[in-house]
Amino acid sequence: MKKIALWSSIAICAIAGLFIAADHLDAPDVAGTTSDIADFYAFEGQNSDATTFVVTIPASDENSQFDENVLIEINIDNTGLDSGTTGVTEDLVIQALRQGDQMYFFGPYAPGSTGLNSTIDTDEFSASVEIGSTETTGGVSYFAGQRQDAFFFDFEEFNNVIGNAPAEGFGDDGDNLFEDFNVNAIVIEIPNSMLGTAPTHLADQLAAAVGLPAFNLPNAYNVWVETKRR
Repeated sequence: MKKIALWSSIAICAIAGLFIAADHLDAPDVAGTTSDIADFYAFEGQNSDATTFVVTIPASDENSQFDENVLIEINIDNTGLDSGTTGVTEDLVIQALRQGDQMYFFGPYAPGSTGLNSTIDTDEFSASVEIGSTETTGGVSYFAGQRQDAFFFDFEEFNNVIGNAPAEGFGDDGDNLFEDFNVNAIVIEIPNSMLGTAPTHLADQLAAAVGLPAFNLPNAYNVWVETKRR
């Protein structure tokens, strides 16, 4: 098994704040860098038996590129709460790394280690896609490249509402501050059969742990994204 380098540092997607290009709230250690995550989306795919993941990185201009030294890692928990804790651990990862004009994807696979540091197991290579194009292989669809930022935020109206505006302040169509911004995005649509069985919803697990009534929410994977610099 060949592995590529060791990575460190973490960034977690968040919302709202000050803006440079299509930027959102920044973690202090990555603010304004090429490992700064804008948003992370996970939802049912066009095929109801698939899940779509979208990770976006701010694009400063039309020539902005993914950093070749920054690994994008999607973490998937499919077993629910760790025994005796209120946390979860990644059971699978999907990794993406640009090299030249290609984005290389690995996984999903069980990582050799969990937490802040990662390796890439090249035996788990799944596909590569030319930046700006799509590729479907093995039942999985991939995209990497620039797209309009999908995040909608009316910053002025937000400030009005948290100030003295009436509660109906968001009643019109709003003015999307991000409308003219692009992001560098990776998109993966993957069959759920490759992600294992979704566990009991985390909210219901936590409710049971503290003796609260169940919410009876549908089962769901627990997912989060990190960027890790070489």
